[in-house]
Amino acid sequence: MEYRSLGRTGLTVSSLCFGCWEIGGLFWGRIDAKKAAKLVRHAVELGVTTFDTADAYGNGRSEVILGFALRNVRSKVIIITKVGYQVGCDGAQSLYLDEQGFVDQRFDPAYLRWQCELSLWRLRCDYVDVLLLHDPSVEVVERDEPFEMLQKLKQEGKVRAVGISSSVAACRRAIERGVVEVVECGFNFLQTEAKDQLFALAEEKGVGVLARSPFAGGRLFKSEYAEKLRALAPHLPLPEIAIKFVLSHPQVSSCVTGIMRFRELRQNARAAEPPYLEIPS
Repeated sequence: MEYRSLGRTGLTVSSLCFGCWEIGGLFWGRIDAKKAAKLVRHAVELGVTTFDTADAYGNGRSEVILGFALRNVRSKVIIITKVGYQVGCDGAQSLYLDEQGFVDQRFDPAYLRWQCELSLWRLRCDYVDVLLLHDPSVEVVERDEPFEMLQKLKQEGKVRAVGISSSVAACRRAIERGVVEVVECGFNFLQTEAKDQLFALAEEKGVGVLARSPFAGGRLFKSEYAEKLRALAPHLPLPEIAIKFVLSHPQVSSCVTGIMRFRELRQNARAAEPPYLEIPS
């Protein structure tokens, strides 16, 4: 496993970040809690030190499993969590989307503090390494209040670094405003906007970049781009090539991928090791 600096936060992350939405067990289907905890522990054995979760994943279940599984190695791992969506929506997104076209969110200071405290309780620890606003719009990013609260939580020692997980446009604006130390956004062989619009700015400002959705939600393997991706490394399985493509960009601190099976975990961990790919300019 390779390890990279998370911008100028002072944190070091594993090149593979274990995405923990799936182990919440609602949107992605049921997963046994004991199996999920074993997956997390096996990831640590393979050298994965970085875990990405959110209060809404499994409506808190993901954080509970993660806190239990990592309780004896807390000082050796990096826990990233997110806040902003209504806890209770996971697994019921369609109700909101069908009726009103969006899922309810809150980013007011009181709510952020409250949910941060609940996340700490579920994670069985007194701090999180990175706290991100969960999918804020560009309009939300323009507000001062959410980021002022993130800084207060950092000053109190409850958070070590702050940022957002959102669209490329929102992440770019947050970097421009100087209100984030970390951003998380989609980046893969199909979706390269982050490379064109974000990477150089993040590098200039010392902002760490977490790249999620390396498989484009599975669309990468069902499109005409699959063969183009395969051409980069014909000897490797497509999922490994997809992860190596992401990590071939040095501006990416870690590649976030959801995991539900031991086979996936081992394959993804193998993909996160050098050598990477020669990417045509």
